[in-house]
Amino acid sequence: MVMLTERTVMVGLGEICVTTDRSSVLACLGLGSCIGLCAYDSRARVAGMAHIVLPESNRGSMGETSTKYADIAVPRLLKEMGECGAVKPYITVKLVGGAQMIQNLALESVLHIGKRNLEMTIKILASQGIRLLASDTGGNFGRSVQLSVDSGKVMVKTVGGEYREL
Repeated sequence: MVMLTERTVMVGLGEICVTTDRSSVLACLGLGSCIGLCAYDSRARVAGMAHIVLPESNRGSMGETSTKYADIAVPRLLKEMGECGAVKPYITVKLVGGAQMIQNLALESVLHIGKRNLEMTIKILASQGIRLLASDTGGNFGRSVQLSVDSGKVMVKTVGGEYREL
């Protein structure tokens, strides 16, 4: 079981975090339709996490730069990892979240935010040449995720469940 400690870095809504501190654990708690993107370069031991809230910004019309959007968060996370010594061919990713939390049938067919977040994140990762190793996504339940900087191990907990390795 993974426990939150003083070395746990919480990655909040729309935030990204990159670190080489081997004693740290990056964490996103309570992911519903959001995506917890866990990126790791095992050679450089650089870890990064993004808490993606929405699929796409309105970059063209508003000059949006917020990392709450997948189309902004993914490239920025990869850039910051590179600045810490990570190299794209060695970066691997695991994704958690992307659930359909709204159960109203009228809204569900319109919004599909979790599915759209997941699709956009995968599209951006592919365009950047980044390998997706594993995912725990979809459904209609929340999840929490932790990424160990030392090992690159990703642990996922579903609501009411125990942590398990992804």
